[in-house]
Amino acid sequence: MKTNILKTITAFALTLVPLLATAQQAKWNDLFNTIKFEVRADGELTTTDTTPNLGLHGKYFNFMLGGELGGGFSYYFKQRIVATPGTVSFFDNTDFIYLDYKPTQNWRFRFGKEAMALGGFEYDASPIDVYFPTNLWRNIYCFQMAAHAAYISNDGNHTLVAQLSNSPYVNYEGLNFDAGLVSYNLYWSGKIGHWHALWSTSMMEYRWGHFLNMTMIGNQLTYDKWDLYIDVMHHSLDWDDWGKNFGFVSCANYYFTPRFNIFVKGMYEQNKSSERIGSAVSPGHQLEAGHTSARYGLGLEYFANEQKNVRLHLYACRMTDSYNDMEGLRHTDASWNFNLGATWTVDVKKMINERFAK
Repeated sequence: MKTNILKTITAFALTLVPLLATAQQAKWNDLFNTIKFEVRADGELTTTDTTPNLGLHGKYFNFMLGGELGGGFSYYFKQRIVATPGTVSFFDNTDFIYLDYKPTQNWRFRFGKEAMALGGFEYDASPIDVYFPTNLWRNIYCFQMAAHAAYISNDGNHTLVAQLSNSPYVNYEGLNFDAGLVSYNLYWSGKIGHWHALWSTSMMEYRWGHFLNMTMIGNQLTYDKWDLYIDVMHHSLDWDDWGKNFGFVSCANYYFTPRFNIFVKGMYEQNKSSERIGSAVSPGHQLEAGHTSARYGLGLEYFANEQKNVRLHLYACRMTDSYNDMEGLRHTDASWNFNLGATWTVDVKKMINERFAK
């Protein structure tokens, strides 16, 4: 199946070459303004109390296509190419496939599969750019069929989104897309000077008529040589459940040159809630009840050329997880994770434009 997908995508990309070559008109450039492949491969060593885990693996292989359709309509498609077929719906391995309609500069309407409108800068980053993430980031099934309306300020610095999507619990315990579970998401992205905010609050239906509230507050400071973000994540199943199930993650980058930066990242998550969803205590994308989890590490990124289409990374991360056993005794599992990897991007559209501009 994977081979057939690759052949189809390759053949499709090749058919675009003569089209763009023979018609360097604005309409073709607009129709296919994004044609890209991106790949990431990592070598990892994880130390444990028993046998260390060591190996090389492909992390991501993505194909992206997007453009303008005219009349205020545009589209975007991002396929994560994996070796196994989907299990829930036709779009399982598709991160994005949506249609946008923007009648004015202030309004945007979208329908299709996209990321749920949740705040936070770790969540907002492309998965291929995230290192040693939080449990929430790793476990939530965030790419869902959805519809949203967005208002954009005149200066483009503020966007308010109201989104209706499938609940991430649709993909939990074998439920199908027609289980009728939805999520109501309200999201704000704002920029004021060096400060950037990504805030959201959501009501996620985990059982018919029963909702979990998730609030995500992300704040970032950005300057020429450094940037820093802090995300706060909070879950609640009831009014008296506040302050028990939460986490935060922070990452700082210092840019020695435009091609080289060093980063430090840390996070803490806990679930001390006693509220239950069915037979489980706070299941799904949340940390298991009674558990606390911490991660902290240091790493670097280096872009091997001026085009920044080849990136090398290296990091070391300390991981600890604590929990109570059946007898109430506290246990802590600790390990180190060392990672060396490379990411490369093939911008097909840029290559075509440069080739036939000569």
